[in-house]
Amino acid sequence: MLKQMQWPLAGLLALGLVSAGLAEEPVAVKPEVPGKLTLATERVVIFKDGFALFVKNAAGAADKDGRVFTDEVPDGAVLGCFWATSEQHKAIAMRAEWDEVREERATETPCITTLELLRANKGKKVTLGLTREKAPDLTGTISEVLELPPEKEKKPVAGALERAAWMSARAMPASEDAGAVPGAEGETVRELTPRGGQLVAVDTDQGRVVLPVAEVRTVAGAELITKMQRKEEAVKRTKRLSFELGADAANQKAAIKILYFAEGVRWIPTYRISGEMVDKADLALQGEIVNEAEDIAGAAVDLVVGVPNFRFKTTISPLSLEKTLRQALVAANPNLMRNDYSNGQFSQRAGEWGGRAREAAGGEGVMNLAPELAATGQQDLYVYSAKSMTLKKGARATTPLWQSSAPLRHLYTMDVKVNRDARSGSAYQHDPDQPSVPSPLKLAQQQVWHQIELGNNGKAPWTTGAALIMKDNLPLGQELMTYTSPGAAALVPVTVAVDMCGSYSEEELSRQPNAMNWNGTNYTLIHKKATVTIDNKRKEKSLTRVSVSLGGKAEKANEGGKVKLDDFRLLDWQNTGYYGANNHSDVSWEFELEPGQTKTLTFEITLYVY
Repeated sequence: MLKQMQWPLAGLLALGLVSAGLAEEPVAVKPEVPGKLTLATERVVIFKDGFALFVKNAAGAADKDGRVFTDEVPDGAVLGCFWATSEQHKAIAMRAEWDEVREERATETPCITTLELLRANKGKKVTLGLTREKAPDLTGTISEVLELPPEKEKKPVAGALERAAWMSARAMPASEDAGAVPGAEGETVRELTPRGGQLVAVDTDQGRVVLPVAEVRTVAGAELITKMQRKEEAVKRTKRLSFELGADAANQKAAIKILYFAEGVRWIPTYRISGEMVDKADLALQGEIVNEAEDIAGAAVDLVVGVPNFRFKTTISPLSLEKTLRQALVAANPNLMRNDYSNGQFSQRAGEWGGRAREAAGGEGVMNLAPELAATGQQDLYVYSAKSMTLKKGARATTPLWQSSAPLRHLYTMDVKVNRDARSGSAYQHDPDQPSVPSPLKLAQQQVWHQIELGNNGKAPWTTGAALIMKDNLPLGQELMTYTSPGAAALVPVTVAVDMCGSYSEEELSRQPNAMNWNGTNYTLIHKKATVTIDNKRKEKSLTRVSVSLGGKAEKANEGGKVKLDDFRLLDWQNTGYYGANNHSDVSWEFELEPGQTKTLTFEITLYVY
């Protein structure tokens, strides 16, 4: 049964309730450095468009100046949706900046060049074999290799050209430019290699000898060393977010709640429609969660149905220290980020209509929520809440949301879209979703679709999502389940009906030239009779709906057909030109077709051509 969620979304988005104190006293954790906070994700509110609201608890001890900080700065936080509050619900000042830590490291490695071998054996007595022809070996003590200290790191300069060159160098890997300064988060390592090294000084019995290193062919000695200390400088550049708590908080425990809205997490609704599929269906919903944002560990998760309005959703907060959103989900899987599952598109609510499946069943449906799950409506949004979830960055997961029984009826639909030549008045049977290849089978030109109508008798809306349709263990197809409000019904296409077929034709009744002059153009008035034929070769009685959409003014529909007139529509006509004197018409019928019965439907239409 439905229960009130522990933390309503409306309250979550309001600063006062978001900044509520921690449920329990935070455990004091001794920070690695003074003022460093330990963060734990308390709640993640996930929307279907790839954005999520993160709520985190931060605990630690302030330093002597009443300041705390964290290196866990969110990527791509949305402008205006990044807040920090104290236990007293007060907003806390934040400062985001880059923090650089430099470290010199030394590792012992083999000497791999003659120069490195000479450096390693400074002060040792050696015998050097030379490359010069007939040159005797040189025996002595290596005094030094003539070289300068490692070059200091490069700094930006004032000139525009020099500045551009420095910025370009920043983007290079460390192997390409040993002095490059990291331009983004991460670590850059450069080897501290002395400069020079072309000459070596050797003390012999005859005095000091300086010779080119390149002339040394071999190095021999009783105490020869073949290993060296290789030094390097590592520059680690990280984001840092600091919080000013004031002098009164110096050396005291601190508890902060951090809230931000960012991209990188979305959930996708997927349905399973199953059962005997006679007069009711078993309906189950699960959420498929995609996480490309950050690790989620033991946090409460809310899955939101609805269309949130975040005006600056694509504008990044300066506190994230980034210029653009990372669009992690788009990079991970572009197909997942299409808008197929958005409730905001009105065209995707076309399946929602006031059908009779709900009326036939009567009463309210019971929705069996998954264990550990609560659900409630929050203004224009609806929320499913799971108490705890762990999901690493880059991982995917599913969570069952609910299962229910829905009243069902089968419906067979034939939808004719007519496209007409503006000069001759000739009709083309047109379906923009199908290739325009003429078929010699007249009855096969109009497909009849088998659809199922599901009534939402519950209190919760059905959100837009992919639906797998099964009868017992037989898959019947997969389609899109559109948003369906409580009390409404959804139409879900199943497949083309193989035992029902239809055709559409027109017969001209009269033609009146120069019936109207519009902006200097004479128009001919054509009067036609349209005929729709649908044949039921099924062994069961079939509830059938036929619709015809075309340009012109329709009237006199038989068999109780309903005519709806609308304004001129350009898509009804083949040729370019101005022919706005014509209406657009929609004609529809709904009836039961007996086994083996053929139904002939007619209406008349008048239209102007030039």
